[in-house]
Amino acid sequence: MTPYETSTPLAAPGTTQTVGVHREWDALAEVVVGRPLDFTFPTRAPQTQAALAFLPQGFEHRWAEAAGKRWSETDPESYTRCRDQLDALAAFLADRDITVHRPVELSPEEQAILGEFSPVSLQIFTRDPMIVIGDTVIEASLRLPHRFKERFGLRPLIADLVRRGAHHIVVPPGRPVPLDQVALAQGPFLEGGDVMLFGPDILVGVGEGRYATDDAGLDWLRAQLGSRYRVHRVPLHSRVLHLDDGLAAVREGLAVVAREQFTHGLPPLIADWDLIDVTLDDALNLLAANVLVLAPGEVLLDTRLPRLADELTAHGVTVHTMDFDAVTPFAGGFRCSHHPVRRTPAG
Repeated sequence: MTPYETSTPLAAPGTTQTVGVHREWDALAEVVVGRPLDFTFPTRAPQTQAALAFLPQGFEHRWAEAAGKRWSETDPESYTRCRDQLDALAAFLADRDITVHRPVELSPEEQAILGEFSPVSLQIFTRDPMIVIGDTVIEASLRLPHRFKERFGLRPLIADLVRRGAHHIVVPPGRPVPLDQVALAQGPFLEGGDVMLFGPDILVGVGEGRYATDDAGLDWLRAQLGSRYRVHRVPLHSRVLHLDDGLAAVREGLAVVAREQFTHGLPPLIADWDLIDVTLDDALNLLAANVLVLAPGEVLLDTRLPRLADELTAHGVTVHTMDFDAVTPFAGGFRCSHHPVRRTPAG
């Protein structure tokens, strides 16, 4: 029995089932998909709300009503639906013969870590606490204090990836601060939602809102990767949490973008691509650009986005849809809810 959940048996030592992710659009072969935890909402305060201003519209009312209560207590329907939708995502991928892992559920003791800063514990968005670049697995440094503990649920998987030949490095964790002071926290911070792979080029989002990755995290990554990669800094709008809120590379030469999130214009790397536009409001409230790329020109997106589905289809993209409305209120969509372990390049 494996120390974490997986849809298929682990590769035996000496097999060729190696770790490798090089481009956003290569065919997905192995992945880790998030899970919900029945956490306690923090007590509402204006400062806390400001620190979480990136959350989709309307969530602040739910936050206020739920203060100090467990998720399953204040809204059992949404808790169950979130769990079911994440399970459905994992099943959809497994049905495509993609190896699917799930993080180990955090123990009560692990959930209590940094509880004085925030009682929240999430394992929904596995995109952020780990980053796979080539055959290197990076244990990320997350800015929001309650997210530090997410690494513990992924470490059994990371240990197996190392056994299979992956290199493992850890970003030095930033100093923890209360939730209402996260904008002033000292990093380095580097989060997976800000990192997008284009072969030897890597885009890294750095937000003006100072919710996630900072320049110290970007500089750390650049120093670690050296001359093997070109790391490009991408400034983001103050409302935006991560780069992938408003960018999805569907295949080489085609992307979904929310132009407003790029305060200094589109990254030159994609400026001459065919672009399908979504509004910044749709990117932040519906996670419209946060799609899951299954293979070059094949994606999974939210059923609430029929116009985007039609536009992608018109560009020759194969589109699958799935309900995900119980997941997105926590400021993440399909890309946020998975992290690729292996993608297979075409040819």
